[in-house]
Amino acid sequence: MVDCRGCGDELARDANFCPRCGLRTEKGERESVRTPVTPRPEWEKDMATALNNATRLINDAFQAARSGLQAVADEVGVEIEKVRGQATRDLAPVYCPKCGNRNPGDSLYCVRCGGKLQP
Repeated sequence: MVDCRGCGDELARDANFCPRCGLRTEKGERESVRTPVTPRPEWEKDMATALNNATRLINDAFQAARSGLQAVADEVGVEIEKVRGQATRDLAPVYCPKCGNRNPGDSLYCVRCGGKLQP
């Protein structure tokens, strides 16, 4: 029996690797035993491809949503400016040409004499 140089566990004389810590033994090094490499399972490759595709599609969807929302925001901004301009115009008082009374901006007739107001 020999001891592992890494963890101190007892090893069989013919062991190439420590079963506890995985370190290659002196025998394994002398004989140039390579570390066993397990090939990547096929499902892992498929999963990586699926994740890459999903990431790309999600990014495309976010870009499309961002563009659509920006277009809507631009349209809403234009409409807000129209309403602001109209509200300012509507809030300005209208004076009666007949009696000179000051009337609310959205009035069609004078509140004092009933005369027709000019917009």
